[in-house]
Amino acid sequence: MGRLTAVAFLLAALLAAAGGASAESDHDRARRLRDAGDILPLETIIERVRRERPGRILELELKEKKERILYEVEMVDERGMVWELYFDARSGELLKSEQDD
Repeated sequence: MGRLTAVAFLLAALLAAAGGASAESDHDRARRLRDAGDILPLETIIERVRRERPGRILELELKEKKERILYEVEMVDERGMVWELYFDARSGELLKSEQDD
């Protein structure tokens, strides 16, 4: 399984766990938002994560907070530090980056 496919599968599973809905419907929702231009493709966000903090992505979630859709990314950098990065899903802007305890 390719890395992007694995991350997309993880995103669908995480959406299902968070919302209590089936993985299929959450995956479809994310695809519909992407196809409508409401959110950037997952690949674009992954590229931005890698530019911001090279390392390995541990988790990636699509969340809605305060009427804004966010990509929440948990990753470990090259020094072994765990970070949470929050990107605006529509613009790809990095909104927040914090070291996870």
